[in-house]
Amino acid sequence: METTEQVDECNQSKSKVLPRSALILGTLLFAAVVARFYVAFRYEVNWDEFYYLSFVHQLINGEAINSFQTFHIHFFTWLQHVSSNEVDQIIAARLVMLVFQLGTGLCIYKLCRLQCSVTGALFAVLAYFAFSFNVRMGASFRTDPIATFLVMISLFYVFRDQLTWRASVVCGVLTAVALLITLKTSLYIPTFLMTVLVCFYWTQDRVGYAKQILIYGCSILVSFAILYSWHYFTISGLSSGADAGSMLSAADKTMNQREFFPRWFYFQHSLVTDIGYWIALLLGIAFAVFSCFSQVQIDRATSLKLLSLVLLLGTFFLYRNAFPYYYAFMLAPVCVLFAVAWDGVHHYLNDKASHIFSIMIPGLFAVSIAVNGFVFPTKSTLDYQRDFIEAIHNIFPEPVAYIDRCSMISSFSKQGFFMSTWGYEDYQARGIPVIQSAIENANPVFVVANTHYLDVLGVNALNVNQSKEDEHGGSEPKDWLLAQDSEALKSNYIHHWQQLFVAGKVLHFTQADELQVIEIHIEGEYTLEGELDILLDGQTWNSDQVRYLSKGSYQVSSASAGEAVMRWGDHLHRPESVSQSHVLFTGF
Repeated sequence: METTEQVDECNQSKSKVLPRSALILGTLLFAAVVARFYVAFRYEVNWDEFYYLSFVHQLINGEAINSFQTFHIHFFTWLQHVSSNEVDQIIAARLVMLVFQLGTGLCIYKLCRLQCSVTGALFAVLAYFAFSFNVRMGASFRTDPIATFLVMISLFYVFRDQLTWRASVVCGVLTAVALLITLKTSLYIPTFLMTVLVCFYWTQDRVGYAKQILIYGCSILVSFAILYSWHYFTISGLSSGADAGSMLSAADKTMNQREFFPRWFYFQHSLVTDIGYWIALLLGIAFAVFSCFSQVQIDRATSLKLLSLVLLLGTFFLYRNAFPYYYAFMLAPVCVLFAVAWDGVHHYLNDKASHIFSIMIPGLFAVSIAVNGFVFPTKSTLDYQRDFIEAIHNIFPEPVAYIDRCSMISSFSKQGFFMSTWGYEDYQARGIPVIQSAIENANPVFVVANTHYLDVLGVNALNVNQSKEDEHGGSEPKDWLLAQDSEALKSNYIHHWQQLFVAGKVLHFTQADELQVIEIHIEGEYTLEGELDILLDGQTWNSDQVRYLSKGSYQVSSASAGEAVMRWGDHLHRPESVSQSHVLFTGF
């Protein structure tokens, strides 16, 4: 049994430690925010970011857009005025996402302060901002940062359990916007339901509480209907049937998985790189469970509400798209338990144990911030992506149709399918040669071979598309596409520069006056390159001359054996060769 003097001594000791701890945690949190800015300006742009930017440009260009999960586009049309380079546009968008992330951090802090200490709340926010995947991808240009911030405001409202009709309406609107932005907001439903049930059980005015929750629910439904209708009729949307089909297909694809823990690889990776995070989280869960029974640190109702946040971890077991960027969306409310862990360690454990915890875990967070916030962005920069896109805009001053993985030249009209793992699986399941159809109907002038799915063009032989994310084994390039699509690409495009292929033909004449028949699917001006002059439908086409070719069949021949190249464009500009090979994407 401790004496009164010993207790006072202990309390005085802790009162001296806690302010110092708060200062250290605040300093680390500041470093994490600085790292976020460095990542925003320097870290390689992910393919998803180009994809989301392309929806904005489709709205600007008046193209048909699927209204499903594209609500964000209305708020980013100003990006076209930032720069003509898509990388710079994404940097500007990242800064906006960073503001939303800071807002999410504030929501975490406010949630923690409902029950925990200031230092514990700072520790929780730091845990969120120091998680490896979140440092690198938490403020990337996706819909997730916006939805996370909006749903965290609503979660704070539900947690407080002091409801007003105005707050119910406002939070209902915010939740509806989050759902319009991304369907995965619905993954928060179990957490919201458990929190509401706990509050309803313990509240003194159940009828009043039920009314406010009903207002909240009705506000979500009405706001969703109104805002979706406005969104649909504002854009050049596809049919509502197609949109509904997309929503149902997405829900089935992401949740109806036969594979248990579909993204185990990334979770396993985080267990190693973020070991301090998971240790502290387990402690927070343990203290919350203990408090639920003992009601020493926090009362039972609050403990149960905190444990409802853990339900989000269960999405790892089923959710197909639990890629690294998903962690920032899912772990935001879970991080509230870190405040419980911090306060619990200092409440239940002795000074030595709490001191070790206070040094070790923040120390690991500091390492994560340094490595993921400064080292990775320095190694995997966006410089080559920016230079490559700048070169594309110099080669093609006016927008033309093209083919690539992810709408990398977002201001141009991309043809074909989005070449993500999801997109590729759907492409294989349908078995429709969409690339061949695009070449025959949409006149795509060039191809950016920025994925292994386009290896058929000989990208591997050029040694410009190898990346750790794209490895697929074997010494020979694998033909990933349908036979018709592979043939259409090989017969209509020639290499131009780095990962850029342009419309053209390489003509091989093994003997004089050999007659060949070629098909032109991509019309436009073509320059004849090489030393040979040829006959095109009986008319002489001298080397270095430009001729406009419409779609159709042509007969070509040459008076002598050799090789000639027909390249789209009037002496199409070719940038200087790069001294070493670069990749456009290195993965997560």
